[in-house]
Formats: sequence, structure tokens, C-alpha cells
Amino acid sequence: MAVNRVTNGREAAPGAVSDDVRTDIGDFLQLFVSLVTGLKRGRHEVPDTLREHFEAGGLGPRHVPVLTTVAFGGPLSVGEIAERIGLSLATTSLMVSELDRHGVVVRAEDPHDRRRTIVRLHDDHRAMVDAWTQERFSPIARGFARMSPTVRKHFMDGMRTLVDEAQAGARED
Repeated sequence: MAVNRVTNGREAAPGAVSDDVRTDIGDFLQLFVSLVTGLKRGRHEVPDTLREHFEAGGLGPRHVPVLTTVAFGGPLSVGEIAERIGLSLATTSLMVSELDRHGVVVRAEDPHDRRRTIVRLHDDHRAMVDAWTQERFSPIARGFARMSPTVRKHFMDGMRTLVDEAQAGARED
């Protein structure tokens, strides 16, 4: 979709972006990059026990989204994990299998639906992974704590709107 600039308050073609929205986009991108950069700092600080499992099993950074998703939202089905991290069911299932094979997570049949596989953190690693993910995402937790529940809701609504538009744009491509 071509984006045309709107100036002097005049109407423009559909898909045009006003100057104030352009400014907000620039501000958002700067903030987003700063957020991601800040979160990436210290990403190598994985607890030794977990690092040993990762190194022994050929696991890597690609497995971290699965692990953090299960830590914050689990137990979850493989399909739910795939949806949350934006990967295909096949790719997510492969990563879950690798994490399971090396004892980081446990896969089990859903007792209510045998077609579903439920994934949870392995009991031996739950406390360590929980502590690591809490520390890893503490800047976000502190930021959310500074927001009122209403502001947090509006923020999350806005993020969902941006994600919806980004995903719609990806489907159009």
C-alpha cells in the first residue's frame, strides 16, 4: 500500500498519513528501538544450569521465545504457543520437542482432548526459569507497575491495534 503525505489539512488519497501521525510514527519507532535494545542487553545472562542444557542440546536463542511464553503463560498447548510467538505450528512443535528432549519443558497429552499437547516447564527447572524470566523482563514489569490499570489497558489496546495492522499488512504482501 502506498502511503501519501497529508499537508496543510487537505484531504489526500486513501492510505495517506497526516503530519501528526508521521511524527507519532517517528517517536514510536525511536521508543520501540530503545525498548528492544534495552531488553537485549544482558540477554546472555542465562542461569548456568539452563545454559548447560542449551549447550548440551544444541539449543539456542530461537528457543527462548518458547521458553518465556511457557514461563509467563503456561501450561499451554503447542498451538497456543505458536500463535503467541507468531511461528508455524510445525516450527513451534519442533522447538518444543527439542526443549522437551533436553528436559527443559515437559509435553503431555491434554486429558480433555487427546489431539492437543500441553507444554509446561519441567519441575526441576521451574523455579530457575521463573526467576530468570522475571529478572529478564523486570523493566517491563516496572514500567507496567508505574501505569494505572486504565493506562495499561489503553496501552495494550494500542499495541494490539498496531499488531493487527502489521499482521494485516503482512497478509496483503
